[in-house]
Amino acid sequence: MQDELYLIKEAEVGSRQIGLAKVVVTLLLLSAAIATPLAMVPLLPVPGYMSAFGIAMIIINIILGALLFAKGLIESNERTIRLGTAYFFVTVIFIPLIAAFPGGLMTAPIIGETSSAVWLWCYWHTGFGLLIIRYALSSDDVAGTATSVRTSIIATIAVVALLTLSATIGLPYMPAVFRNGKNFFDDSTLVIPALVFGINLIALLCVMRMRDSKPEQLWVMVGMFAACIDIWLTLYGGSRFSLGWYFAKMTSLFTSLVVLISQLYGITRLYNSIAGANKILMTQANQDGLTALSNRRCFDQVLEIEWNRARRDKRSLALLMIDVDFFKKYNDCYGHLAGDDCLRKIASHMLAVINRPGDVAARYGGEEFVVMLPNTDASGARLVGERLLYNLSQAAIPHAENVPSGHVTLSIGVSAMVPGAGSNTTMLALAADKALYEAKEHGRNQIRTAAQESIVPMATPAFLMS
Repeated sequence: MQDELYLIKEAEVGSRQIGLAKVVVTLLLLSAAIATPLAMVPLLPVPGYMSAFGIAMIIINIILGALLFAKGLIESNERTIRLGTAYFFVTVIFIPLIAAFPGGLMTAPIIGETSSAVWLWCYWHTGFGLLIIRYALSSDDVAGTATSVRTSIIATIAVVALLTLSATIGLPYMPAVFRNGKNFFDDSTLVIPALVFGINLIALLCVMRMRDSKPEQLWVMVGMFAACIDIWLTLYGGSRFSLGWYFAKMTSLFTSLVVLISQLYGITRLYNSIAGANKILMTQANQDGLTALSNRRCFDQVLEIEWNRARRDKRSLALLMIDVDFFKKYNDCYGHLAGDDCLRKIASHMLAVINRPGDVAARYGGEEFVVMLPNTDASGARLVGERLLYNLSQAAIPHAENVPSGHVTLSIGVSAMVPGAGSNTTMLALAADKALYEAKEHGRNQIRTAAQESIVPMATPAFLMS
C-alpha cells in the first residue's frame, strides 16, 4: 500500500491531461491570432477594472505561492520552492504596481508617476520570466528547507522594494517611456519590450525542455504560453484600455490561475487517495487477515459499545464462544495450509448465520471464535449456534481424527444478560467461556448455555487472555 501511495504522489502526466493542455494552448493561440489585428482598437476605460484585476492577481498568486512553498517543504524539493518564489514575486510586485497605476486605487498614482506603472509592469514580467527559468534549470534532487523558503520570501520583498524605488524615485535616471501618454514604448525604447518578451519566451522553452513529466510542469508550460501572449498583446495594443490591453489582463490571470487549478486538483486527488488508504488501514486494523472476520481488537471495542447501548436500552446482549474441536490434530493430520482453509470455511459459515447489521463474528486467535448478538436472549443465541452446527455438519469437512463424527465439529458456549448495576462485559464473557468448557467436557460438538446464576465476577480465564 505504501508503494501505491508513492506512485500516486509521483504519478506522471496522463494522456487526458496532455490532451487538455493541448486544447487549452490551441485556444490561447487562436484567440491571440484573432485578437492581434484588433489589439489597437481603443475601448472605454472600465472604472475599477485595474483595482479588481490587481486584487485578483494578488489573491490568486499568494495562494499559489503558499501552496507551492508548502508542497516544496513537505516533499523537501527546492525546485518547487523556486516555483513558489516566482508566483510570490508576482504577488509582491502587484502591490506597488496597483499603487502606481492611474485609477488603480485612486484617480492619480499613489506612488511615482504614470510611467512608473509601465516600468513596474516590465519588472513584473522580466522577474517572473527569470524566476521561471531558474525553476526550470534547477535540479529536482536538491532538498528544500524552511530556511530556503524564508530566504526566498525576504529576498523577493527586498528586490521588489529596490525595483519600486527605481521606478519611482529613480525614474529620472531611467529611459523615457510613455512619452505621448498613450503608447508604452517608441522606436528608441523598443529594446525594452523585446527583452521582456524574449526572457518569457526563453522561460517557455526552458519549461518545455524539462525532462521530468509531472502535472506541475505541464501547467506551468501552459501558463507561460499565456504569459507570452499577455506580453505580446499588451505591447502590440500599445496603450491602456485598448482591446489588446484588456485581453492581456485576462491572460495574465490565466497564467497563474491554470497552475493554481492544477495544484488544487492534485491536492484533491491526493486527499482522495489518502482517504482510500485510510479506509484500507482501518479495515486491516480491524480485520483478521486469514478469515476476514473482525479481529480481537475490533471485537473488544464493539462489545463495549454494544454493552453500553444494551444497558441504556435495557435489552439483552448475547455472546457465543466457539472452539474448533481437536483442531491441533486436524493440523497434524492435514497440514497447516489445510488448517487455514478449514478456518476460512468455518468463518464463512459463521457469517452465513448472522444477518443483522449489529451482529459481529470475530476470531480471537488460533481456532477460537466469538459471536456477539445485540438485542438477543439466551434462547435466540442458542438458535444461532444450532444453525451454525447444522450447517457445518451438512458441509461435512473431513476430520479423520475427530471420532466418532469424522468431520469438523464445534463446541459452543452461550451466555446472555441484560446489563445492570455492578455488571460488565467480563462477566458476560466468563459465563460464555464456562459454558464452552462444559460443552467440551460433555463430548464436544454441542452447545451449552450458561445458567443466569453463573454470570458472576471471577478471574479472567486463559481463553480470554490468549
